[in-house]
Amino acid sequence: MFTKPIHGYNFVLMLPIGASNIDIRQRGYRGMVSDENYLAVKNRHGKYLLNGNYVVSAVERDLLVKGSLLRYSGTSTSVEILQATRPLQEPLTVEVLSVGKMTPPRVRYSFYISKESKEEKTLRKEDKSHKAHNSVLADSNRVEAKKLMMGKRPVSHWVTGSWDSCTVTCGNGLQKRLVECQSIEGRPAVDCDSADRPVALRSCGDPCPMWDVGVWSHCSKSCGRGFKRRPVRCMTENGLNLPRDHCSGRRKPQELDLCNLKPC
Repeated sequence: MFTKPIHGYNFVLMLPIGASNIDIRQRGYRGMVSDENYLAVKNRHGKYLLNGNYVVSAVERDLLVKGSLLRYSGTSTSVEILQATRPLQEPLTVEVLSVGKMTPPRVRYSFYISKESKEEKTLRKEDKSHKAHNSVLADSNRVEAKKLMMGKRPVSHWVTGSWDSCTVTCGNGLQKRLVECQSIEGRPAVDCDSADRPVALRSCGDPCPMWDVGVWSHCSKSCGRGFKRRPVRCMTENGLNLPRDHCSGRRKPQELDLCNLKPC
């Protein structure tokens, strides 16, 4: 749909409530660092949270959206990346801003969403049943169904293994576990209720530590050429100091800079 993008904002997708492990990437045309296509995000009220009003962010940014954290790579690389681990609490619209030479955007996206549980399905069906039939008759039908189920001996059941280690030490990871249908004798079976199947994959990983930057000091000289310094610390999301090598995966901000004052 982006063979001939329109100038301005082009719709990509609507991220629903509950979407997690979101990964959206916009690759520069023929590997260009700036192909003048930029990812943009707006909330359910139509307000832009990222790259709105034709103003784009060249540097990394973190966006807090109702308890979810969206990490944005900025536009200074050949691949723009927008990621989130935790489930969204509100729907978000993703767009691509196309300007300049109007080269075709190249967007790929993926996310996970929870499967509806058996209890939710049952409640939804019962709610429809109450609306379509007399409530007394519906209650009677459920009692009869319960009696039939009590007299029916369970044949097979789902068995789960322990969760594997998270695929990452921090950031967006996944955990897997074995989920198998077994007979009452403990042998593999195929007649388990698919609606009751436990999840075999889930998101994991705490937010990665980030650089915390302090304020610049005064210039080392009162005149002429000197230098200034600022504290740069590696910290967790809740403010705990860590050794600097824990933040080695992120570009370290500048600690020292030259400063030129009036001639001596």
